[in-house]
Amino acid sequence: MTPLLSRARRAATLFLLAASSIPALRAQATAALPEAPAQGTDVPTLTAGIRPDHLWTVDYLQLVVGDTGAILTAPARWDQAQWLDAGVAASAVVATAAFDRTIQDHVQASRTPSKDRFMQRWQDIDTFYFLAGFEVWGELGGDVRAKNVAMDGLAASIIASGLITPTLKFVVGRERPTTNSNPFVFKPFSGNYSFPSGHATQAFVVATVIAEHYPVWWVEGLAYGSAALVGYARIEQNAHFASDVVAGSLIGWSVARAVVHRHDGSPDPKRLTWTPYASGRNVGLVFSKSF
Repeated sequence: MTPLLSRARRAATLFLLAASSIPALRAQATAALPEAPAQGTDVPTLTAGIRPDHLWTVDYLQLVVGDTGAILTAPARWDQAQWLDAGVAASAVVATAAFDRTIQDHVQASRTPSKDRFMQRWQDIDTFYFLAGFEVWGELGGDVRAKNVAMDGLAASIIASGLITPTLKFVVGRERPTTNSNPFVFKPFSGNYSFPSGHATQAFVVATVIAEHYPVWWVEGLAYGSAALVGYARIEQNAHFASDVVAGSLIGWSVARAVVHRHDGSPDPKRLTWTPYASGRNVGLVFSKSF
């Protein structure tokens, strides 16, 4: 079997697996919601928040642009508690770095051919197939929760995996363990891209988005456990130090949570929106703005 055919079959399998798992996730998440209140009281319902109706619209593009600005400028608005949380996260990365060499030596000493093959395949799982599965199911089945997962996951991926992590990689310039076994060799702007781990960032983006929308213990355990295994695979494959993985995981987790919570907010009533218009004779755009 050719590598291309093998990759195509793996992609199809992952896509079908993601799509087939959504009904069960939806049922479990619905069961986890609180019981309906007595008659005459307000019943909380699942809404799209500030998300548009569809992922492929200009409104979604505008949403992602807004997300990017909000996430990247967030530190300017942090309060004391949020800065404390950031300090704890940074301390966790630094503390892990102190044991990078020890962890690396231990993991490398436990490598076996069968373990190598499994970890190689696991780290190469493309999480975007899972997001695509949620999107297709949401559109075809009218499942708002599944559509929300796809929208939030793509937006967080663009910000965390597409902007923040690559920028840090370039600026920090940490050498990979395959190049230098010394974990404290940094050459900023040199093209060394070990810190932080991009695979861990993306794995935790998707895991966090799924866990936030399906708050059931086994879903959260499966999502975060799978993401953690991706991080371990990067250490086992000697592609990253442990602190690279911890940093990437924290970036993915924090950005994904911020995106989900932002999208769950109330729509801005003063927001200018537009939609295409077409009739038998005319085409154009319809602009609307509430005051």
